[in-house]
Amino acid sequence: MAELQEVQITEEKPLLPGQTPEAAKEAELAARILLDQGQTHSVETPYGSVTFTVYGTPKPKRPAILTYHDVGLNYKSCFQPLFQFEDMQEIIQNFVRVHVDAPGMEEGAPVFPLGYQYPSLDQLADMIPCVLQYLNFSTIIGVGVGAG
Repeated sequence: MAELQEVQITEEKPLLPGQTPEAAKEAELAARILLDQGQTHSVETPYGSVTFTVYGTPKPKRPAILTYHDVGLNYKSCFQPLFQFEDMQEIIQNFVRVHVDAPGMEEGAPVFPLGYQYPSLDQLADMIPCVLQYLNFSTIIGVGVGAG
């Protein structure tokens, strides 16, 4: 398997003129820390709202890793041990990860109202393109467990 290599790109016209290189590096580090902690988003779909968490920074010409958990779990309970495994560290440094939580499975999710009709498995799958469109991702590597 070929090694992944990072390419350093220097700005011809900096977005923030007058910023010192040290301040720019500090801002980049702060942004990277925020991305590594994960940003949670919700998007409306034809079958209700779906929540997902994004880790890492998208890299050009690389697909995102998208995970979908099994019934009764969420992305943390299903995939956190895998992505914390020592051998996975090179992968998580080189790919953006998108962890989709099925409706009502995200941490702190409210109880569904009386009479709520939970989406079918096909409808849950049909929510994923809405997430990809929201993030403007054209390619992914899908990882699912059980119903995921």
